Amino acid sequence: MTSSHRWADCVGRAAWVLPVLLCSMTAAAQGEAKPEAKPAPAIAKLEVRPVETSKRPDIMRLLQLTQAGAMGELAVQQIIATFRQMMPQVKDELWQELKKEISAEELLLRLVPVYDKHFSSSELKELIRFYESPIGKKTTQMMPAINQEAMQIGQQWGSEVSVRIKRRIDASAPAPPSPAPSAAAPTKK
Repeated sequence: MTSSHRWADCVGRAAWVLPVLLCSMTAAAQGEAKPEAKPAPAIAKLEVRPVETSKRPDIMRLLQLTQAGAMGELAVQQIIATFRQMMPQVKDELWQELKKEISAEELLLRLVPVYDKHFSSSELKELIRFYESPIGKKTTQMMPAINQEAMQIGQQWGSEVSVRIKRRIDASAPAPPSPAPSAAAPTKK
């Protein structure tokens, strides 16, 4: 697998965490080890202002039931593993620091306002009842596999559609004009 394929795979897994990783790893990724260079700063925790709402406990319960935090942690682990393969020159200590500094809790806090905006209190309670039910638990359990398969199908379909569009455009595009024969330059007598 080429580094560009690994990069695309990394982005596809969890695009939400890449900007944080990229900002903190710029010097390491460029491989510039200057003696006077300062060590890379720790990842800054972005300030999150969660919505203070009576729905907050229900939203957090829903996120727990849907395993949003666990999926976020898994995504971070996968991204770090991918970067590790791409950048074997980076010391193990940095990877360990990154694992400690990046928390899915940050993601969960950012999701609270989104759920607050889109779901009423009664809808949140219905969702919680669903995810606490046997079929809700099965849904949560099966979603990672379903999402993985759907992503693969979507990528294949997207490639096929791109090829069809390109062929159609090429077939309907007017042929490029033939170069005009150059006129012979007049000769001096």
